[in-house]
Amino acid sequence: MLDLKSTQAIPSAESLKDRFFHQIWGFYPVMIKEWIEIYNDKHSLFFILGVPVVQIILYGYGVSYDVRNVETVVFDQDHRVQSQRILDQLMATNYFHLGKQVFSRQAVEEAIVAGRAKVGIIFPPDLSDNIQSGDPAQAQILIDGSDATVANAIHAAVVAIGQDQSIKMLTTVAEQKAPPLPLEMRTRLLFNPEVRTTNFILPGVVAYMAQMLTMFVTILSVVREREAGTLEQISVTPVTALGLMLGKLVPYLLISFIGTNLLLAAMHFLFHVPIHGNLLVLELCMALFIFVSLTAGLLISASSQNLAQATQAAMFTIVPTVLLSGFIFPRETMPLPLQWLGLIIPLTYFLQIVRGIILRGAGLQDLWIWLVPLVLMGVAMLYLSIKRFKAIFS
Repeated sequence: MLDLKSTQAIPSAESLKDRFFHQIWGFYPVMIKEWIEIYNDKHSLFFILGVPVVQIILYGYGVSYDVRNVETVVFDQDHRVQSQRILDQLMATNYFHLGKQVFSRQAVEEAIVAGRAKVGIIFPPDLSDNIQSGDPAQAQILIDGSDATVANAIHAAVVAIGQDQSIKMLTTVAEQKAPPLPLEMRTRLLFNPEVRTTNFILPGVVAYMAQMLTMFVTILSVVREREAGTLEQISVTPVTALGLMLGKLVPYLLISFIGTNLLLAAMHFLFHVPIHGNLLVLELCMALFIFVSLTAGLLISASSQNLAQATQAAMFTIVPTVLLSGFIFPRETMPLPLQWLGLIIPLTYFLQIVRGIILRGAGLQDLWIWLVPLVLMGVAMLYLSIKRFKAIFS
């Protein structure tokens, strides 16, 4: 027998069609509303369409493991054709960028300690005489071993050039079965003779984490109060914009300072990265950098209407900070426009400071050239933050 109940349970084509349109009813007006909101929210639209393009450009031009244009100083005691010929061949490789002539071995080492150069070339006074007389000649290359990537590449290039020069200088003598190489390029790695990558990376990680964590906690603190309406309540009290910001800066400055010291302790005791410089100088420089990072967080939060905008702006700073500051990739490998762009990133300067103190034992007399831009950045961002908060209070 035919089951009437089962036949009634089968929906007709018309009912399925009606149900489908019922489920998607309102799709078109909601979609139009969303398009209007996206169009009006230019901030989010930029982060959806513009930021990926900016990041791929930075990756394409900024990321390179090819070492070139490494800052180099020369102490030439020979001043004759042979030393100039060797120097010309070194420069022709594009590994080196000739900075300036110095006039003592001490000046070469001081330039490397201060971070003004990563390679020092020393030609002895008898270089040409030894080569012309057939005696072995030596040239010494001092390399900043704190950056393992650069050190390995420079060492390999120098050895290859020394061998090439020796082959050109050798003359075939019948009675000599194994003539000695007329030129020996002796390399010496300073500060990190084992070429441990950990020694180079971990000080950078400490600096990077100090900036990112400090910036984000400041942003979250200010924007959360702004969304809750607390800032508007404070604006009717006698508290000034400067007083508000300083009141927010000090607690997070202390907390971030303690957290960064914990990172330093882990770096030193767990991973055995030696700290060659003055610990007090390192602490003072670290406090300055944390202050700069806090002011950057204040400026971002004061310029954002909500947490989403502030988070997007903070995330936008991460890629340039990683790529252009020298945190992972050598800045010498980047095109000049990107090197200039990296100069507006606070981490660019603090990396030179923290690696200089920890790895090379640099002092304030060597680091002032990196400290001055940090001070100027902190003052400038504090001033701009005050202006923005005054606009909120008015």
